[in-house]
Amino acid sequence: MSEKLQEIIFDNSPEEIEEAYKEFHNRYTLRRKLIYTVIYLIVVVLAADLVIKNPTNPAGYIAGGLGLGILVFNWVKPVLIRRKMMQGLRELGTDETYHIRLYEDRIEIETEIRPADAETEIVAVTAQGVIPVEEGSDAAKELAEHPELVKDDTQIEKTVYRLAETEILLCDHKELLLMFVNRSYIHAIPKRCFSGEKEILDFKAYFEEKGLM
Repeated sequence: MSEKLQEIIFDNSPEEIEEAYKEFHNRYTLRRKLIYTVIYLIVVVLAADLVIKNPTNPAGYIAGGLGLGILVFNWVKPVLIRRKMMQGLRELGTDETYHIRLYEDRIEIETEIRPADAETEIVAVTAQGVIPVEEGSDAAKELAEHPELVKDDTQIEKTVYRLAETEILLCDHKELLLMFVNRSYIHAIPKRCFSGEKEILDFKAYFEEKGLM
């Protein structure tokens, strides 16, 4: 088992998640969208020329309308997807903390998923039934001494990226370090979660040495 080189604990605000999504879209889908835009602009121009030459021909109007519709949809679709994604995250009602660990041969990311904004009530099961545990009571003191008795709804998920098998790219973007994985996933590590500039430089140095920046 190789030695852990560095570990960063971080979370993401909704604004950071949205910024990461925008950057992911710009990096991997913007070029294709621009190509489609040029193609359908040509269709619209040809349709307009057809309408000018023969105003009674419905083909020009149909082609022009389809071309314009696809053009608008091509640019509006990413915005709608982003809004739906952000709404889904808010409705999901979870609070996540990430642990990213760097090793010589791999990168591990452990995710702690906790119910967000849930009002927690500690109860005790007695012969009289389930009753709330009052602050300062003997039961509350026992729970304080034995925290393992309190049910923890936190879920732990672990992902391992083997450097020899995974396409990884780290980019420095404003207040975020964005780690792109296999052109399909993105992890946004906020610079605010580092202890200082040296820790950020050490983190980036790992990716530079591996040729991942």
